[in-house]
Amino acid sequence: MAEWSRNTPWRQGHVLSEEAAAALKLSKDLIVVVVSHDCDLAAAPDREPVIEVIRGRPVNDKDHGNFAHAKVPRVLHIPFVCGSQTQWVELVATEKISIPKTGLAEFSPRAGFHLEPTGNAILQRWLAARYKRSAFPDAFDKRLEDSGLRDKLTRILEPLGEHIRAIFFDLDDGKEIDHIYPDDTYVLAIHLLYSTESDPEKAQAAAEKASEEIERAFRAKLSSPTGRFIELRECSVISDQSMTVWQSLQFKEWRSEHLSLRKDPPHPTLGE
Repeated sequence: MAEWSRNTPWRQGHVLSEEAAAALKLSKDLIVVVVSHDCDLAAAPDREPVIEVIRGRPVNDKDHGNFAHAKVPRVLHIPFVCGSQTQWVELVATEKISIPKTGLAEFSPRAGFHLEPTGNAILQRWLAARYKRSAFPDAFDKRLEDSGLRDKLTRILEPLGEHIRAIFFDLDDGKEIDHIYPDDTYVLAIHLLYSTESDPEKAQAAAEKASEEIERAFRAKLSSPTGRFIELRECSVISDQSMTVWQSLQFKEWRSEHLSLRKDPPHPTLGE
């Protein structure tokens, strides 16, 4: 049996070959993606005895936008380069398993099937999002939902998965204000981060249109008992190349399946 070495060819985002999957008794119909960090992969088996992988499945290249760019922490659709073509793969967080590192030592990653650098970054972001999600106050979540604004935001943004990388909320200028009274107003700023990866002008135009629709939706809800206590200060559009470090630290990401941590039982996500 081959021994594991620090010079292993395995890296995060690599895919198991059919031979490796068969040896580990995994279905040949699966696309098994390595998700362990490179440092853990390089460590000796006595320190890091297992490798974490996710059992993925191929999906077609349409209707995947809502699960692209790590917007939903439970499901990710991500493009792999397969020769001269692109193969989209669906990864589900609950499909993560551990395999013995020594069992993979004699195999090499699947040739001609890999992630681009931007894809690796998206994969890492998605993996981290499983354990790090923004939590908003229960009262704010309830107003957003009871007023219908949460569903309205989802309907506006759902078709724009390929253009909008993330939606950020800046609530009360980042201050943790105790809204004790029912008529206390939350001051909200929404920032739409659009992608410059493939068609920046089209993405910007889509984000600006969504921004206008969101502002109209909030104005329409000002007369409702719940909606009028969320004041939308602005809905801005930001390029993924111009967002500052300060903004990334100040704003909290709002995900389309976002729920308060104390919401029980949880509502189904868009990926379920």
